Amino acid sequence: MQEIAPLIPCGVLVLNAESCIVSINPFACSLLEYEAAELVGQRIDRLLTIPSRIYFQTHIYPLITLRKVASELYLNVQTRQRVQIPVLLNAVSQEQDGTSVTYISFIPVYQRRQFEQELINAKKAAEEALLRNDELVKLKQELELHQTDLDRQLSYMQHRNDELEQFSKIISHDLQEPLRKITLFADLLSHEKPDALTSMGNRALVGIETATVRMRQLISDLQFYFTLAGQLPDLVDTIDLAKLVQELIREFGMAQATFEVEALPAVLGNKAELINLFRHLLDNAVKFREPGQSVAIRVTGTVIGMNSFQHLPNKYRYSDYARIIVSDNGPGFSNQHSEEIFHILKKLSPNTPGIGLGLAISKKIVERHNGQISAQSSPGKGTQITVLLPVV
Repeated sequence: MQEIAPLIPCGVLVLNAESCIVSINPFACSLLEYEAAELVGQRIDRLLTIPSRIYFQTHIYPLITLRKVASELYLNVQTRQRVQIPVLLNAVSQEQDGTSVTYISFIPVYQRRQFEQELINAKKAAEEALLRNDELVKLKQELELHQTDLDRQLSYMQHRNDELEQFSKIISHDLQEPLRKITLFADLLSHEKPDALTSMGNRALVGIETATVRMRQLISDLQFYFTLAGQLPDLVDTIDLAKLVQELIREFGMAQATFEVEALPAVLGNKAELINLFRHLLDNAVKFREPGQSVAIRVTGTVIGMNSFQHLPNKYRYSDYARIIVSDNGPGFSNQHSEEIFHILKKLSPNTPGIGLGLAISKKIVERHNGQISAQSSPGKGTQITVLLPVV
């Protein structure tokens, strides 16, 4: 046994009661780059780093003294060149010839820290995977709830679309038919001899003709409005709003109005519907002015970032939107009505022109383009209509 002891691949030290080295094996000498004669009689502190010296004095030495044994203790020894070597240490204390002798064995564990870090990383990865799995389960549950809610909403929308389609048919046929008869009878009366009707009858006939024209316009606008309530716009293209607005302004050449149009961004949309949108906005600005006075209308535009999810809570996806502002210096209205004016057939005053569908149609067109529309006004200070539309 004594013949193979020098060949054991671990360091062996024998310490006396004062922690001085009594003997050291060749493996330890080779590892620490010392000759045995240089270390015999020296304290073990010479072979330890400063933190390991403290650890040896405060933990390892008292443990050996009390229990006579210490196992799997981790510390750092250092070579002659002060190179640190991590080692795993075992120790046992025995009495020999009335004195205490401590036998210490140690082996280098160069990869221990790497293994420990790999274990920590593996544990962290497992915890993160478990967390992601929990999140996936939660997201799956939320998705199932959203799918159920979406199915319910789609069923409701289908039902509403069916009703709107039926209503559109009623408007296009059932309401038009009696109106055609009224127009026909009024036309027959208008071709009677001049003295066939009294003056009151003639005035009534004029009133009938005026009412039928208004009724026909109302039915046409209602039919268009409920047509917009159906499928989303097709033929979506890049629209040059500056050019579109300038072409519309020509339609108001005889109106008492001046127009100022700044550079406007291009947007994605259906050209026919956007023409209808801005025609109504400009027409409103021209119509609602003080009698006999000219109105100044200004159209400006810029690009802003906006969340494209308008109806899904806690969902965000920012996209570029064109913010178009149509402002005028007309009579304005109380800002408390800023939402009411977009309601169908809503008029703030029965004496104002129009039938109360222009802004409702405008709102419908904007919403079909995944945009927003709002109004801001105050009496005597004009009105400002803001439209948000997705840009190219």
